[in-house]
Amino acid sequence: MKFLFTPVFLLFLALPVFSQSDAEIGAIYVEKSEASLLEGDLDSALEYFSKARRYIKEIEDSNVARVGAMVSNEVRDYTKAKILTQLYFDLNPDNKTSEYQDMLLMYVNIEEAMEAIAIEDEKLRLEKLEQERQQRRLDSLTAIWTAEYETFLINMDSISAFNSYNIAVYFKGGNVGIMDHLGQVLVEANTYKDAIEYDGFVLLLDNVEHPTRIYAYNAASKDGYQLPSVTQFLPQAYDFGHVMLPRSNGMLVTYPSNANNVFIYDLNTKKYMANPDMEDQLKTMKKNDIIDRFNGDLEIRMDKNWYTIGNALGGGLHPIYNSKKDLHGFLNTYNGKMFDASYYKFVGPFCSGKYQIIEDGNSLWIDTEGVKFETLENKSGTYSGNSKFVKNTNGTFQILKEVDGKDHLIFKDKSLVVLEDFLIKNNVGNSGAQK
Repeated sequence: MKFLFTPVFLLFLALPVFSQSDAEIGAIYVEKSEASLLEGDLDSALEYFSKARRYIKEIEDSNVARVGAMVSNEVRDYTKAKILTQLYFDLNPDNKTSEYQDMLLMYVNIEEAMEAIAIEDEKLRLEKLEQERQQRRLDSLTAIWTAEYETFLINMDSISAFNSYNIAVYFKGGNVGIMDHLGQVLVEANTYKDAIEYDGFVLLLDNVEHPTRIYAYNAASKDGYQLPSVTQFLPQAYDFGHVMLPRSNGMLVTYPSNANNVFIYDLNTKKYMANPDMEDQLKTMKKNDIIDRFNGDLEIRMDKNWYTIGNALGGGLHPIYNSKKDLHGFLNTYNGKMFDASYYKFVGPFCSGKYQIIEDGNSLWIDTEGVKFETLENKSGTYSGNSKFVKNTNGTFQILKEVDGKDHLIFKDKSLVVLEDFLIKNNVGNSGAQK
């Protein structure tokens, strides 16, 4: 008689064998885990117990629960340790044994550890909430300060040194303007290309070489205005030509292109300074043999040549022009001394005993005898305030000024403490912590 063994039947016969083998293998790993635990090898203890659980799907032995609880406790997995300890009590209700008492003590320790962790977690949670609140406050205050700070920024390319009148020339987009030390724009930089500052006056020119418009600003009186056109007084002139330094007496001299005269303007009275009636003076010059002859057109004859005498520079000095309207030189009508134009190209107005001259492109000074001086005090003076213009990385400028020992941002009539002091004032320190 033959028997047929189907796969299902074979599997049915094998199941108890395999289940028994899993339990035995799992028990071996539990023993290894406990041994490693007693030796202080936590990594191995945890690894062996993890292997044991691969074979022991459901814990029905209190010893497995006990070892698992001990391993979990040592590696500070208190949640798993508590579950396994409770499972131990369920599987081993005999509370008279020393093992049970040891497990009970461990259970209490586990609960205390979990309570301490819960307290610490709550503390950290509250601290995080407080830090987030403080960060929101810091961000809010910083945003408020930044919005106000941006109204203090000045858009310009650069600025010159301030004078004693607290004003300076600033540069923006190829133009020049005038600004005071609080950032107040006195003349907008949108028309003029060049600036001349001297003796309390600032001149703004619409062209560096051939200006046709000049704006004058009197720093002392804080008065600014545009000069009349040069052609109003010298119709043949193309432009103002070379502009000399303004002087403290208000006198300004320019050398217009295509003109046989200088343009002289009193910046204080706002008047063009033409030659007065010179007939008596010319007679005196003829009498003193300074000139040979003169006529009614203010033409003088010297050394058999006729010249046109220009407007007075002061101190008796006049430019004289030849028949071709070229500058011949500068004649001192008091003593007949001539300063030749081949050397003295431009001479400025007389003030404080000195004339400005241009020599090889440099500004120098001479007295009435022609004695040369390299420097002369600029009566615009030096700045004595404490405003500091600081250029930011984005190209804008800010004004810092010390007030009561602390830096403040300044713009016109507004003042703002720097961010660090602003946060401190609002009880927020550098780190954002509430003070």
